[in-house]
Amino acid sequence: MNDFTARYDATITDLETRLTNAIDEGSAFDYEKNGDVLTIEFEDGERFIVSPNSPVNQLWLSANYAGYRFNWSNEAIGWINEKTAEPLLLQLERALSEKLGKAVSL
Repeated sequence: MNDFTARYDATITDLETRLTNAIDEGSAFDYEKNGDVLTIEFEDGERFIVSPNSPVNQLWLSANYAGYRFNWSNEAIGWINEKTAEPLLLQLERALSEKLGKAVSL
């Protein structure tokens, strides 16, 4: 297993825990993991997708009809948006909060 795969797998495992906690706290969505892809599903049928792009060592997030690409940062010890330098968790929290119309904390 290479560094990218190990980091991505650890991130998805962490996200599953955080998403489960958000659901337990009343957030109205569900999620499923199929292979390497994590799909967050909403009651209206909309989906957010977290997926790997192994050839370029990036994590991709599709949310609220937009796409975001994240690179691993050893300095930040996490995935950072390649354009805004925002961490993945903050980007996902904001997208979930916008979609659900209430603050979601991961």
